[in-house]
Amino acid sequence: MDLRQLKYFITVVQEKNYSKAAKILHISQPSLSNAIMKLEHEVGMKLLERNTRGLFLTEAGNIYYLRAKELLRKFDNTLRELDEMKKVGNGKICVGLIESSKFWFPEVVKNFKETYPPVHFKIREILGHDQVIDSLIHHDVHFSITNQPINDKEIILTPIYEENLVLLTHIEDELNRKESISLEDLADKDFIISTTGFQTRENVLYAFKTEKVNPNIMFEIERLETACSLIEQGLGVTILPESYIKYTNHPSITTHTIKSDLLKRTVYLARLKDRYLSPAVYDLIHMVESFFNSSKQ
Repeated sequence: MDLRQLKYFITVVQEKNYSKAAKILHISQPSLSNAIMKLEHEVGMKLLERNTRGLFLTEAGNIYYLRAKELLRKFDNTLRELDEMKKVGNGKICVGLIESSKFWFPEVVKNFKETYPPVHFKIREILGHDQVIDSLIHHDVHFSITNQPINDKEIILTPIYEENLVLLTHIEDELNRKESISLEDLADKDFIISTTGFQTRENVLYAFKTEKVNPNIMFEIERLETACSLIEQGLGVTILPESYIKYTNHPSITTHTIKSDLLKRTVYLARLKDRYLSPAVYDLIHMVESFFNSSKQ
């Protein structure tokens, strides 16, 4: 059994067809069939079955497929880690960010570049729960800044700061005349909220549910910037992270703090538990953590 056999097997399973898999692998179909038969002989179990409906995994084949994918992923990641070791301090750092972190992360990078000027950055906007995990596991990023409360044994999740979720209204909205605003006051408003899969949406909806208020969701958006644009046109109200609106200039938008222990969120730094990280990446992580520790003082 070798890595080539694993790759052949995985490709056949994914394509569900020997002919298509052989073309992708640039080998003949008989050679591929023989390689799979040899693999089954080595493991001593049938891994694939054919019937009139196509090609299917056996129970043993399904287990083998999952383990084979994991082994290949770890092998590829190991090669990437070894390559990074050659470039300590001079390589590339890949970071996943949520939209609101773009207001403070550049300041951290500026300080970091004083020590590591040659380092190149690749910054990706990574938002959803599954996207964060997938990007870490496949080594697409060294770490991510996220508000997703990830529970995964392969990932280390470190809280870096907590912030309020604040209400945004158009400057001419009648809500601005109220001394205090509750979630109940928003029941009849056209509400703007993140689409399914975004943690901020879950936080906001949980607050409404706890207060027994049903929001009138009129717009579902993926970017916080879009929510602000809608409000500027008087098309509704929304609840966004304080860090996002604090650094933006929208003269036609008013912000309000709603007194609620539920309208808060925690932002985390997420990284893979067993991945090798260069000293430069660790220094950047420590700078991120100390940036918020110093701001509390």
